[in-house]
Amino acid sequence: MKKSLVLLALVLMPGTGVAAQEVKELIYLPSARLVEAIRTASAAAPAPVLATTLEQRDDHASIMVRRTESSGPELHEAFDDVYIVHEGAAVLVYGGTYAGAQTTEPGELRGGTITGGTRQALAPGDVIVVPAAVPHQVVIEPGKAIIYHVLKVRRGK
Repeated sequence: MKKSLVLLALVLMPGTGVAAQEVKELIYLPSARLVEAIRTASAAAPAPVLATTLEQRDDHASIMVRRTESSGPELHEAFDDVYIVHEGAAVLVYGGTYAGAQTTEPGELRGGTITGGTRQALAPGDVIVVPAAVPHQVVIEPGKAIIYHVLKVRRGK
């Protein structure tokens, strides 16, 4: 009986619950918007790469990408890349030795070559996270295409 009264007193005590919190930074990307971005990318002119930015902030970005040719190698010192494949197929090459890159903006390296990287096949429904500071490249076979959603998230956020 004493235990029940103590528990009841704790439950009823003011200030012991979780306070209501105002959320100002919530980002909602409805699936209809993603589907529309995919349709737009699929119906696009035969450009080898079409990237549609859905959301851009200092600490993250959300981008839909359609590729019919390989990307160049790249490395982001402060951002993880989360790939979600919607259509098509490709190979993600990551890790290994990265040489010959140029800094295109602070913390962003592009170009050059990756030697000895790991090759991971990508197919619809796959999700892969490339940590910050890991070189990576999307490789497309001739005549093939891929549509994926990439979420860029600043490391430490």
